[in-house]
Amino acid sequence: MEERSQSRVPSHQDIDVRTLYFDYSTTTPMAASVRECMLPFLNEFYGHPSSCHWFGRAAQEAIEDARSNVASLLCCHPSEIAFTSGGTESVNIGLLGVARAISRSLVNFRPHMILSTLEHACVRMCAEQLEREGWQVSFVGCRPSGVVDLEEFKRAMRAETRLVSIIHASHRIGTIQPIAEISVLCQQHDVLLHTDAAQSVGKIKCDVSELGVDLLSFSGHKLYAPKGVGVLYSRLGVPIEPLIFGEGGDAGIRVGTPNVIGIVGLGQAAKLAEQGLSRALDRTSQLRDRFVAQLESLLGVRLKVHGQESPRVPGILSLELPGVSAAALQRRIPEICFGPSVPDHGNGNHNALSIREQLNGVPSRKSIHESSTAAFGPTEQQSIHTLRMSFGWTTSEDEMQQAAHLIAAAFDSLAT
Repeated sequence: MEERSQSRVPSHQDIDVRTLYFDYSTTTPMAASVRECMLPFLNEFYGHPSSCHWFGRAAQEAIEDARSNVASLLCCHPSEIAFTSGGTESVNIGLLGVARAISRSLVNFRPHMILSTLEHACVRMCAEQLEREGWQVSFVGCRPSGVVDLEEFKRAMRAETRLVSIIHASHRIGTIQPIAEISVLCQQHDVLLHTDAAQSVGKIKCDVSELGVDLLSFSGHKLYAPKGVGVLYSRLGVPIEPLIFGEGGDAGIRVGTPNVIGIVGLGQAAKLAEQGLSRALDRTSQLRDRFVAQLESLLGVRLKVHGQESPRVPGILSLELPGVSAAALQRRIPEICFGPSVPDHGNGNHNALSIREQLNGVPSRKSIHESSTAAFGPTEQQSIHTLRMSFGWTTSEDEMQQAAHLIAAAFDSLAT
């Protein structure tokens, strides 16, 4: 009998061209030490963490060590850390769980929530669900610099406002939002504040006390940990109703059998991030800026960097290429892994519409460009020319130079 050939996923060695990875804000490779510390829990320490025997205790101790590492990175108490399946679940538990606890405590009252036009789709969709459950929701816009408009935020506050969610760093242009200032305003009105910190944890300092947040969510796979694990920080005393029910879990917030392997990896990644935070920040910022300078030199034109005048996380670059479609340019350079460049057709005017209308106003909920590009200022035409790149711990000077030359050559071929 002829042996059936087995299909397999191609390895990096199967690809003829040298792949240059510039999509770290979407996901990161696992760090070597993260992989190493996970291996024993794939083979030797396979016990269930709720078991009282030695194998179970070993797994539970590993989880608690990881919890301590994450708490140290966020400067909080370990009991305030709950592990989840990723950033999306963390956002859902944080927003829906808190909102439902608030609603249960208020009879014949329609609470109000505020979020920004920069939010990730999972935050906006949670808000849409809360609107169906009776909440009022308002969007706050941002300035052309890519930073939330604090004056507009103040005007959006109402007597009914009970919950706010503002992203910490934009996943599109990397601008850092004034969370600490927003926190002061929230505390003055006795309002709970959540921040989506998927793009900031491990890249810049994220001290929850300095930020003044009540809830913070992030995902492991953007921090050189594996996919399928995330974190929800919730300040002690914040009421949260669980979304699923069962045994075990972190203080009843997230029940079920924990992902021991992923949690161990995330704990190690958090430890690495804390140890090398300032060094990585400086190096990645310098690499990003040198890349822009070299590309401008090769093209002989001044390029627009979105959010350049505002504080930004070091690794995200949103670059406008005049007269050239970013999508067409990406097709010319298959050896470079870019971030998404699908143009947005929304007008960024979210405040006068219901959430359902706002989401339907975007061409598709599946659009990876979402609505945040229009929110920070560029027109539809400018968005077509916008390229997103992101740099990471392992990005080398040589890769940066190769990418600049490849992009310049593709630009010239499209512009002529």
